Amino acid sequence: MMDKILQRAPTNEKEFFLAYRYWYRKLYYFLYQKTQCSNLAEDVVQQTFLIVWERKSNANQQIQFSTQLFQIARTKLIDELRRRALNRKYVDYEKPFILTQYEDLERQIAYKDELEYVKELITQMPFMRQQVFYLHKIEELSYKEIAVKLSISPKTVENHVSIGLKFIKKFFKLP
Repeated sequence: MMDKILQRAPTNEKEFFLAYRYWYRKLYYFLYQKTQCSNLAEDVVQQTFLIVWERKSNANQQIQFSTQLFQIARTKLIDELRRRALNRKYVDYEKPFILTQYEDLERQIAYKDELEYVKELITQMPFMRQQVFYLHKIEELSYKEIAVKLSISPKTVENHVSIGLKFIKKFFKLP
């Protein structure tokens, strides 16, 4: 009686449970041998039994259940391998873009951190040097524009910038 139940597709919950308990491990090892991946084998076994459950009302009782079960599992395995391969192709395609975005973000963060540090160092300079250095390096004004704005000579602007750079280089250990 039990052999007959296990040879045909389950049609109710009790038969399904018996079939699941009997075929689960066999199907899992079959799939594991093909993939060498326990997670993939487990996923495909679950998908296979889900399909068997969904199709229980219109299962073909003329074909041996093990044949149907392993055919569904093979088909599901192929589908899953294709899906994963497509996903891997997409990831491989997107990886350079993602890395570039990540590197750009990393550079932006580093730049902002360094900029904040430089602004902090600027506050340690004498007031006039602060103004000159800030206008030249942060607001990117020329020596002439700064000289006009602060009513000082371009040579004085150049001196303040030069001394300010030397001051900041000490903290960055730049050549």
